[in-house]
Amino acid sequence: MAIPIEMPKLSDTMEEGVLSAWLVDEGEEVSAGDVLAQVETDKATMDLEAFDEGVLLKQVIGAGDAVPIGELIAVIGEAGEDISDLVGEGSGDGAAAAEPEPDAEAGAEDAAAGSPPDPEPAPEPSGDGQLAERTPEPVPAETDAEGRRIKASPLARRIAQESDVELAQVDGSGPKGRIVRRDVEAHLEKETPAPEPTPAPEPETAPEPAPQPEPSVPEAPSYAMPGEEAAYASEDITQMRKTIARRLAESKYSAPHYYLTVDVDVEAAIEVRRDLNELAEEQGRAKISFNDFITKACALSLHDHPYVNAAYRPDEGEIHKHNRVHIGIAVAIDEGLITPVIRDADRKGLSELARETRALAERARDRDLDPEEFEGATFTTSNLGMFGIEEFTAIINPPNSAILAIGEIRDTPVVEDGEVVPGTRMKVTLSCDHRVVDGAKGARFLDTVKSYLEEPMNLLL
Repeated sequence: MAIPIEMPKLSDTMEEGVLSAWLVDEGEEVSAGDVLAQVETDKATMDLEAFDEGVLLKQVIGAGDAVPIGELIAVIGEAGEDISDLVGEGSGDGAAAAEPEPDAEAGAEDAAAGSPPDPEPAPEPSGDGQLAERTPEPVPAETDAEGRRIKASPLARRIAQESDVELAQVDGSGPKGRIVRRDVEAHLEKETPAPEPTPAPEPETAPEPAPQPEPSVPEAPSYAMPGEEAAYASEDITQMRKTIARRLAESKYSAPHYYLTVDVDVEAAIEVRRDLNELAEEQGRAKISFNDFITKACALSLHDHPYVNAAYRPDEGEIHKHNRVHIGIAVAIDEGLITPVIRDADRKGLSELARETRALAERARDRDLDPEEFEGATFTTSNLGMFGIEEFTAIINPPNSAILAIGEIRDTPVVEDGEVVPGTRMKVTLSCDHRVVDGAKGARFLDTVKSYLEEPMNLLL
């Protein structure tokens, strides 16, 4: 029985997917677990696996096509099976096989009537001038020495294919040995031989002076008239950019935003971080960033302020106050923005937060995150301090009710006991959904975050 393959929902915000590349040709046999194609979602490029075995009878859509969730993209079944009821009359190999062939008498009548047979398309000449048939080359499936399919991210597969690298020769550093982009790039660097210096030959006689170029008259400057050259360069909108545009526009114009900013004294936190990182270096553990301090401070503060850790559900007529704290960390990648989620951040120490945050951010840049790793955040942070941004306001990441925007750490004069002294400060701005978080609730939450950062030893308890 023919089995339809439909565009799956591969993320919580996905509405359509782009089929980036087919990895199995029509007519090839597939087994459960084989990767049929690569699909670009709004968050990542992911593998589309088969859940049944059979023959790929029809690729309904082509590489580069975008289709909504639930639309037919392929059909699997038995060889020669009629699939016209799935893909439409006259479509598919099965439909073609079901059509009756014209009998000999009909052919003789056509010949007698003088109707010439339909001409066959002429084969195109090959590179050596000989005529050759155009047959599509199947995409080889990368397997190891034992015939098992090699685990690799779609981005790593594309780089390997473009660079003519066999994945079997690449060592994977991802989860369970999965090959990611950095592994292929490291393999290419290792395989590229360094150019050997060529010694300059010793001249037998004194070198002749190089001929001097004829003096040239400078050309008159060319002034292009408006419209002679393109005024802009265009590119297709990715699925990620479409989703960012749609969701954040909905958030900005449906959720009534307001903003609260505080200036935090971070001198004590800087000293504690320095001591912790010296200890981490001695023990070979991951260093702790200041962003890890902020993640921990927010996670602990959300326990005391449940409305900030909530979601507004107008369709259900409810406000959902989450019982667990899952913090999304905004990570900028070339295609846009993605928020890996630190689950149960309040239950994890600073060292564990540091390790997990770095691993997720690196995989996010490789577009190698699994759906459960970027879905389900109950609160979000966005840090632009490393770019020299002192203060900014962020748009709430729905369905969250708040997001914290983090500015740079700066040296600034401050007044203490009536005297101007050097200080170290950082501004953070909380964007709140007024439907859930009233002004006083947001202010109290921000004050709690500030107290944790100004008394950082409480983060270690």
